[in-house]
Amino acid sequence: MIDMITEVLGGEEFLAQALGRTHRVFPAPPKAGDRFAGLLTWPALNQILDTHRLEPPRLRLALDGQAVPTSEYCERRTFRQMPPWDAPQPHLLAAQLRNGATLVLDAIEEMHPPIRDLVSALERDLRTGIQVNAYASWTAKEGFGVHWDDHDIIVIQVSGAKRWRIYGPTRPAPLYRDISFDDTPPEHPIDEFTLHAGDVLHVPRGWWHAAAASTGQPSLHLTCGLTTHTGIDLLSWLVDELRVHEAIRADLPRISDSDGHTTWRREVGKLVSERLDDPSLIASYLTARDAAYGTRGGFSLPHAVHEQLPSDPDLSVWLTTPRAVTRKAEQTVALEAAGQRWVLTRKATPLLQMLASGRPVTLGALAQAAGISTAQTARLLERLLRAGVLAVSGR
Repeated sequence: MIDMITEVLGGEEFLAQALGRTHRVFPAPPKAGDRFAGLLTWPALNQILDTHRLEPPRLRLALDGQAVPTSEYCERRTFRQMPPWDAPQPHLLAAQLRNGATLVLDAIEEMHPPIRDLVSALERDLRTGIQVNAYASWTAKEGFGVHWDDHDIIVIQVSGAKRWRIYGPTRPAPLYRDISFDDTPPEHPIDEFTLHAGDVLHVPRGWWHAAAASTGQPSLHLTCGLTTHTGIDLLSWLVDELRVHEAIRADLPRISDSDGHTTWRREVGKLVSERLDDPSLIASYLTARDAAYGTRGGFSLPHAVHEQLPSDPDLSVWLTTPRAVTRKAEQTVALEAAGQRWVLTRKATPLLQMLASGRPVTLGALAQAAGISTAQTARLLERLLRAGVLAVSGR
């Protein structure tokens, strides 16, 4: 799989100079227009549409900045033991697409392993949550018009071509829950270009933009939406961290107790200031978010139901949380994942580091790295499997 950050976006230069700061296009090298073809093919998209219960708004159509009513392309179905749902009809959906609508499928990483693997790798590199939406369109009509997103996006043109207009921001760092909104886009774009298959685009949050397919060929692209980490998020986390102090947990002074108000403000202000003065505060916040991040997939039948994992050196395992944290101490090493923590002897450090890489690894390779038997390794992995942070495949 392509290393998106290093091989496509330029590694540290992208992280330091472009991410969240300015839009940038990353053209495909010559003869590399098919480099993302394996992420999502038209047959794979058809199979997802055929085999998943994709009720709007997860699957939706958009045209000229408006959602197409589901009644225009869905049929209401009822079941005895399941909730009724609006089932998209292939012929009706295709008619809307011919008329210029754009097909949108949210969180496609949950349904398609190649995209899930891409997302897991990006989440490890960027240390943030990512959701991928797929967009398919056939005409020059715009699905959404000129708009901005409340998160940075990385756009991957899988096939076909898409015309883009970038207008720039009108409100710095806008939020989903904000105190002010600017609904008027700039009058003129600052950049116009066409993304071709294999190209990648980054657009920061709050930057107005619009896109439409190039006439005459279908366009299929993926948009990776990056979860933001703002000062509001850090302060919310910090408030939870401060619950250890009695002064934070205690009732506020009575309204008439002016001296109590002064004492409380001084004491709490000192606690908050001390934490804000800690040079490692932001790093601690990011590490805490990594350790608490959830899992992706992980069903491991039949192994998960068995009493014990077999001591098979060829058994393949991997962590289902992409942002696991390992912490070394003098005599121990800890693994933190999905809000849980395991403490092992320092001897297990190579084993945990291999798991934390997110790549599948065999039980035999893990045992060799830690210098323990495959049976001992299997017993350790059972704990992670039972906790929901490990997946298993093999015989």
